[in-house]
Amino acid sequence: MAHHPEPTLQDMLQVISVARLILSPEISLQAPPNLSDRHIDYLQAGINDWGGISPVTKDFINPEREWPEIEKLRDSTLKAGFTLKERLTVYPRFQSNKISFFNRQILERICKLAGPDGFAIQQGVGELI
Repeated sequence: MAHHPEPTLQDMLQVISVARLILSPEISLQAPPNLSDRHIDYLQAGINDWGGISPVTKDFINPEREWPEIEKLRDSTLKAGFTLKERLTVYPRFQSNKISFFNRQILERICKLAGPDGFAIQQGVGELI
């Protein structure tokens, strides 16, 4: 794909919109916010996940694109009517003790990192497990 042009914003919005229409509502749609200056439009098109963004690492998939600042992304997401929440690599719906995706030790670690809603709890310095 190195010799193909980047998708336009319109291309991205169309793909996201069609994916949202044909996929189950419980499917998470990701689009990284560093691929377009108008990334907030992705929310209206149907994404519900910015993917993995980081204040300390580069985007290893798109290294030429810097991540947005977390607080700026939080503000613009809120202005668009959504809430930015940190999630674990495991989506909340897959964390239930009733689902056997994980062995007991992995599930215990997930439970230490997740709050009651399944999203990440704030980790302080020295609290990593």
